[in-house]
Amino acid sequence: MANVLSVLKEAMDDDIRNQVAIFEVVTVKNIMETEGLKVAEKAAGMVNSVGRLLGAKNRLVKDLRPRSIDEQIDDKIEECAHDSRGMLDAELRGLLVERLELEDEASDERIAKELVKRAAEYMEIDEVLTSAEMTDAVLQQYKNQQEKKTGWPALAMLGVWQQMTGTSKVDGEVYCQLISMAGSVYGRSFAPEDDDLPDWIMGREADTRQEIEESDASYLAREEELKEAQSAREVAERNLRDARRSEDAARAELEMHRKHIEEIQVWLDNYDNLRVSQEIELGVLEGQLVSAASDAKKSARTINKLKRAIVQQRKKLASLQAGRETNLATIENAPQREMELRQLIEQAEAESASALEACHEAEDEYEFARAARDEERRRRIENISRSMEEWFEQEYGGKAYELDEVILNQLAMTNNEHRIGVFKAIKQVLDADTPKDLGNKVSDESLRLPIKGTGMFLVYEADEVGKIKFVRFTDGDSLSELQREKEEKQRLEHDEGQMIEEMA
Repeated sequence: MANVLSVLKEAMDDDIRNQVAIFEVVTVKNIMETEGLKVAEKAAGMVNSVGRLLGAKNRLVKDLRPRSIDEQIDDKIEECAHDSRGMLDAELRGLLVERLELEDEASDERIAKELVKRAAEYMEIDEVLTSAEMTDAVLQQYKNQQEKKTGWPALAMLGVWQQMTGTSKVDGEVYCQLISMAGSVYGRSFAPEDDDLPDWIMGREADTRQEIEESDASYLAREEELKEAQSAREVAERNLRDARRSEDAARAELEMHRKHIEEIQVWLDNYDNLRVSQEIELGVLEGQLVSAASDAKKSARTINKLKRAIVQQRKKLASLQAGRETNLATIENAPQREMELRQLIEQAEAESASALEACHEAEDEYEFARAARDEERRRRIENISRSMEEWFEQEYGGKAYELDEVILNQLAMTNNEHRIGVFKAIKQVLDADTPKDLGNKVSDESLRLPIKGTGMFLVYEADEVGKIKFVRFTDGDSLSELQREKEEKQRLEHDEGQMIEEMA
């Protein structure tokens, strides 16, 4: 697309001459000097008036008679009256480069981009827009503010204050009026319009529009089917994991039951020895109590201690007996409990088998849905790629370009509204004489251009000879989707490899 500088080539000589005069004359410094001279002129007039009242025959102070900014502009226009168009273009370009603080060898696109950027900052346009879209925004906003326009002295006062903070209202006004003049010459939008794009993406005809809508709807349906199949697969996998955990838990409980029975059996086998040992100890304590009771030397404290020990020993024997009865009951019920646990395992195995079958079915449905979605995407990629090649050949036969697989995938994944935005960005890149000066750098190789209304950026590369490679557009959802699919494919390949190893 055209930029501000390329459009100026179509302007009338008088328009360029006027712009040269404005850029040379209308500066904060010159305006302030002019206003200062006006103040001095008034002071001189007052001094001379006082002198005449005091009888002075001659002027005490020479009249300064400063020329206004408008008069200085007219003087500059008159000075350039006989300059050739080439000289005027070169002078305006030099003034622009100097004011924008760019290098002399800067391209027209680089100069236009910086000019629009400064004007947008002045107009407080902070949207993420391409240079062409920003130009249109500046034109519209500047047009809306024409009634509130501030003839140069008031601008200078504001400009001096803003210069101290790093901006200049005077510069911004000069930039905007130049862009406004270029807009009048161009007579249309600087950003690509719908009419600039091919019919196959705009759908101007009813049948083409219906085809686009049906294609988008079909792909969206395949995407929804895939999401539903993926959700069903995840549920099935979760159910399978739960069933297997239940199966493992039942097997573990049976194993614990068997070990418990073994431990009880060992205890019962040792029961008689434990009982005899406890009874002997009780007999010894009872004998010690009888002896202590007949011995006058033994204190009541000793006797009471022995009595408490005897009570504790009898409790141990009672507990031992109770344990025997409990363990005998457990042994008696062990076969029934083992049968219950076996039934529980069989039930868990059946649930696991059912869950595994459901998981396989869900996996098959997922693979079928993914294949259907991939086929739909493949078909869309083919159509988009073929249509883009035809469009490029028709509009940009002399341009060298390369579309990589990622951007084709992403174009196939988006709706037509997004694709239109992407194609407008692509068109701006292809229309640019020096694409490297159009976008903002992402790296030494890559640049990015915002895609209006989508929150995305077209990422592209441009080499020194003008070959352009459209790499991708950055969109978190679509890139994440591609990454998820890549990881899923790697996971399936890994699982398949493990299965083959296990079967070998």
